[in-house]
Formats: sequence, C-alpha cells, structure tokens
Amino acid sequence: MVATGCSILQPEEQGLNPGEEIAVTTSQTPEYQPKDTPNQEVTSNLRAPVSDKGLGVEWRLQGVYADSYQGSVLTILVKNTNELPLPVDAIGDPVVEVADGNGGWTAVPLLGYDPAVNTDVMPPGLDEPLGSGASTNLQYRIGAAPGGLWNARLSIGNVTWIGDLNL
Repeated sequence: MVATGCSILQPEEQGLNPGEEIAVTTSQTPEYQPKDTPNQEVTSNLRAPVSDKGLGVEWRLQGVYADSYQGSVLTILVKNTNELPLPVDAIGDPVVEVADGNGGWTAVPLLGYDPAVNTDVMPPGLDEPLGSGASTNLQYRIGAAPGGLWNARLSIGNVTWIGDLNL
C-alpha cells in the first residue's frame, strides 16, 4: 500500500509570506511603589495584626526574648498584602526606644549580626523578595534586655507600637 498526498510525507511550507514582518512588543513589568501614609500608633493589644497601607504589608509583633549572646531578639511577622513581591530593601531597620523616666525616650541600639556567633538568630530584615501573600518572621538583635522593654516604643514601616514589648 502506498500513501499518496499525505501531509506527513509531503508537508506544505509554513511561515511568513515574502514581505511579511514580525512585530515584537514588550510590556513593562510593574514595580513595587510604597505609598506615603501617616504613621499609626498601637497602644493596646500589641499582638493584633496591623495593616500598613504605605508598605502594603500586615505586621504582627511577636515579642522579644533574651539573646544568647547579648541584649534581646525582637521578632516581627510581616505579610505582603501587595500584588507584587516586596523588595528586600522595602523594609528599613526598626527603631526601638525605651522610656527615660523624664517623659522622653532613649534610643536602643541595634546590635550587629554575625552568623558565626549568632547561630540561633535569623539575619536581620528580608534576605529575599517577599512574594505576594507570603509571610515571614523578621528578627533584629537589640541592645536591651527583655526586662528593660516593659515601657518601650518600636517603629518599623509606618507603624509604632508603644508599651510592653514582652508579649
């Protein structure tokens, strides 16, 4: 049996006709843009989630614990509520202050991170972009014992928690 006229054996030429051109278009990928929003103060129920419309995240203060080397480790859960990934540099370092007893506040320094020494603590901040809808815990080493943070102020993004950080 001989097959004749079968397209498998005699394929027709496919492609562009002479004089036709291919037009290639590109679209620009949207970029993450924080919004300018007023700072929110949280003075009660410090464990409750707080929406930060400026960064497009939801924060949840997890508390502090004693660092095995010195000071304390502050832990904050962050959830990306944006439709785009949150860049690594979108979240700045937190600012921690303690009441000075005279109606003011004294800054608590952030402590350095050394992976060889601080083996039980995550590196500070984001190490990779945080995908849309994803959550992660951020940890920061701070230069105050947990007992000294009973009357403190913590600011990160557009949120400030005021009160006892020992949750």
